Amino acid sequence: MRDGDEVGAEAAWDDAYRALLVEQRLPTRERTPELIAHSQARMKYLRETDPQGSWVADDGDTIIGVAQAHTRGGVWVLAALGVVPVAQDHGVGRLLLDRALGYADAAAPGAIFSSTDPRAMHRYIEAGFDLHPTAVALGRPHKVVVAPSGVRAGSADDMAQVNAVDRAVRGWERTGDIEFMLRIGCHLLIDEEGGGYAVIRLGRVMTLAALAEEVASRLLLAAISSCPDDAPVGVSWITARQQWALRVVSTAGVPLMIHESIMMRGGWEPELPYLASGIFG
Repeated sequence: MRDGDEVGAEAAWDDAYRALLVEQRLPTRERTPELIAHSQARMKYLRETDPQGSWVADDGDTIIGVAQAHTRGGVWVLAALGVVPVAQDHGVGRLLLDRALGYADAAAPGAIFSSTDPRAMHRYIEAGFDLHPTAVALGRPHKVVVAPSGVRAGSADDMAQVNAVDRAVRGWERTGDIEFMLRIGCHLLIDEEGGGYAVIRLGRVMTLAALAEEVASRLLLAAISSCPDDAPVGVSWITARQQWALRVVSTAGVPLMIHESIMMRGGWEPELPYLASGIFG
């Protein structure tokens, strides 16, 4: 992936993912200039931080596929993999995945936040990843949600607390990734007692980490209560270990469904109160 490729790569990824959602009769987001700019910025950021993990395929004139992977704390994460529909089923996706997998040792811990595309899931399983189904909460709460006490708005000045929580929960910091999310319009919620944080954007929980389920529940409830009236609540990648999150969204009456999966290898798995980012792990 070269400088400037993020424009074509974003278009290819959006085409691929949007077609999958339509095929499976799932809701799609409006392709706004803001959404395009954010996706391009994310791809550019990952190309700059992990150039050896960023790959594109083209047909000579147009980018038709993209794969991006990064490593943080010794854990490999696949951040994006997509091929435009007209170029699918010709081995392009497999070649891109092979390039991205080559960015890390095959024995290294890894995670893939997988769509519901059965072809992709088969490739990930063949690559040695175990499939863990996840739940997603998506939609407007059916009950009145009151903002809890003990949670405040945060900023980049709170990164020392964020890093301390990440070291305890994840084993390593991700300062650059959190700061990038804040730069593109995400907001930080901070537990006033220092026990956790959440990154949110327009009603969606981008990631959340806490030292105790009570703190995590409070942060998630605060995130739901702050959701704009014209936006759906979105909480993704809820694993079977994160029952506290399921209880919170159920109490708030946010629609739930089993959707997508986290593919894991080498012993990586969120255990403490933690909601992963589908891009940054």
